[in-house]
Amino acid sequence: MIGVLIAILLAALAYALCLALGLPTIVGIIAAVLVLVSGIGTGGYGFGNRVGGRRGV
Repeated sequence: MIGVLIAILLAALAYALCLALGLPTIVGIIAAVLVLVSGIGTGGYGFGNRVGGRRGV
């Protein structure tokens, strides 16, 4: 759950950064969606997966 919240916050930050740089709104939306999809798919941390544990430890 915390990972999803982090992913949402990072997506909002990416959107705000794109707008602050003067990029078109659609670019900010696309950037936010990509950050959100990549963050939620990995538990919100950008690495590993949600169901598997660490291997080789």
